[in-house]
Amino acid sequence: MKEQMSIGLLLKQINNVYEKDFNNRLRTLGITASQCAVLDYLLTSRKEEVNQRDIEKALCLKNPTVTGLLKRLDEKGFILVVPSTKDRRCKNVYLTEKAYDIQRRMEADRKKIDKSLTLGMSKKEKEALVKMLEKVLYNVSEP
Repeated sequence: MKEQMSIGLLLKQINNVYEKDFNNRLRTLGITASQCAVLDYLLTSRKEEVNQRDIEKALCLKNPTVTGLLKRLDEKGFILVVPSTKDRRCKNVYLTEKAYDIQRRMEADRKKIDKSLTLGMSKKEKEALVKMLEKVLYNVSEP
């Protein structure tokens, strides 16, 4: 009888395959899956001003990681990092036109991968999967 793989290991393997595929698709845009996640957050954020701390919290990432991501996105011309007028120690992050130009392509690539991840699943199964994964994320998230 085949031993069942642990949930954590399954999630890790799924993430590895997902990121590899997504990075390959995004390569033509000159960004990585991690950089895409930052751009997605900025594109969908309802906040008027977004700073590095907001990105860290939203993506569950540490300060040095976000610092590196923002630095590379700035160097590539996808964002501008500007000192806040309210607090000079704080820097706000803004998207450039270049980021808006690739938004549709990033979304299309993500939808293709999502479709392959849920191949053979009914609409109800997909909805159930999303609900379960949201529960898993909630369970492992910091309070």
